[in-house]
Amino acid sequence: MACLDQLMLWQDLGAPVGRNRLVAWDMQGGGIAATALVAVARLGGRAEMWAAIGDDWIGDLILRGLDEEKVDTRRVERVKGRRGPLMIVCVDQPTGERCFFHATGHCHAGHAIGDLRRLKGAGCLLIDGTRPESDLRAARAARRLGVPVVADVGWMGERTPTILKYVDYAILSESCARRILDGPEKVSRRCATAGLSGRGVECPEGKLWRAACRAVRAMGPACVVITLGAKGLVYLGGDRFGRMKAFRVKVVDTTGAGDVFHGAFCYGLVAGFALEQNLRFASAAAAMKCRHIGGRAGIPTRREVMRFLKHGPHEA
Repeated sequence: MACLDQLMLWQDLGAPVGRNRLVAWDMQGGGIAATALVAVARLGGRAEMWAAIGDDWIGDLILRGLDEEKVDTRRVERVKGRRGPLMIVCVDQPTGERCFFHATGHCHAGHAIGDLRRLKGAGCLLIDGTRPESDLRAARAARRLGVPVVADVGWMGERTPTILKYVDYAILSESCARRILDGPEKVSRRCATAGLSGRGVECPEGKLWRAACRAVRAMGPACVVITLGAKGLVYLGGDRFGRMKAFRVKVVDTTGAGDVFHGAFCYGLVAGFALEQNLRFASAAAAMKCRHIGGRAGIPTRREVMRFLKHGPHEA
């Protein structure tokens, strides 16, 4: 997915309309895979985008934004007569959390996108779940070529389990991980039945994340990561289940934080970082982004991330 984000930072999204105030406004390129690839390019890697966008002025701005970041857009298709995509993003100033509104809807080409020949020699493939038929086709080809596949799993669709058979690294959102195990209420009842309330016992959420990681790994991926926002992340790689805290930063806007994490993870994977090193690197890049409004304005360079890791804030 590639789109254009119209961003509005509000004084308090929970306040009545008459007492609210627009603090800041901006327009930036957005989209799950698109922002991830901008992160790859900003960190010093090479990135190529496969997407379908409209042939209107919004599509022109989407392309221009990617070109300016030196993301290869030669495989981005323009769909005649379609608009956008354009997203309205409302951000809550006190928390940095945001809500999204589709202004134009997704733009579909009507066929699988991308040139599979381009995968030969690629460092990795990132799929974002918005075009399952294209994801499956590309992931199968990557597996045949020995190219590692990273999947941004924000939801579990009908074809997701099939796609995950060809995925090496599955990175899940917290909400998706909860849904995999039928929601937090069911898990809470399960933990209460098991008597997991005393001191010194792993918290119920820890049991939840471990179970979710195992459930996803059973579908195919060798490594599973669940990102938990300000609570950090958990991961299952081989037999090791671990937890990593988030970095403490002054949050302005969390838009695109997950996308930047995925892009930085892909960059670190190709660069040869060990798993824990790569997760810390990606977490730092995502945290640094949150200090700015919009998904792309705060994406750091590799040098900036390394400086942050060496001299920046302590982990929360």
